[in-house]
Amino acid sequence: MPAKTAPREFGLIGFDHVDLKVKDRAKARRFFVEQLGMDVIGEGTDHTFLVFGDQVLGLHDAKDGETGPSGVDHLALRVSEWTGLRSRVGRARVTITGEKERENSRSLFLRGPEGLRIELVWRPDPQAHACSSPPAVVAPDPDDDA
Repeated sequence: MPAKTAPREFGLIGFDHVDLKVKDRAKARRFFVEQLGMDVIGEGTDHTFLVFGDQVLGLHDAKDGETGPSGVDHLALRVSEWTGLRSRVGRARVTITGEKERENSRSLFLRGPEGLRIELVWRPDPQAHACSSPPAVVAPDPDDDA
């Protein structure tokens, strides 16, 4: 039996959110709200945040000219402690691609296998998931049969 490696102590406590990039955000929004019963908790010019239970799903517009299928933009994992996180990640030889500090959270962005973008998020108030702007009213798509 192969030897197990020592676990990395990043203080992971669960998922924070998953962000999807989509080509038609209005259609995706209607699907998740009308078909699956999620609630909109925030919306901006290029994103919509939905919640179900205490889990958040982000919908982000695909960039102009971006080809390929819609899919996962990044996966965000919640951490229990911010102090020393950058050092612990660096010692594990994980590539840090960015860092962001917001009013209600701090994030480290990492490069995962196969180009997967991973965000480690710390929130002083674990229940807070503020969005940049209130939900916008989206008109139904007359060409959509859903």
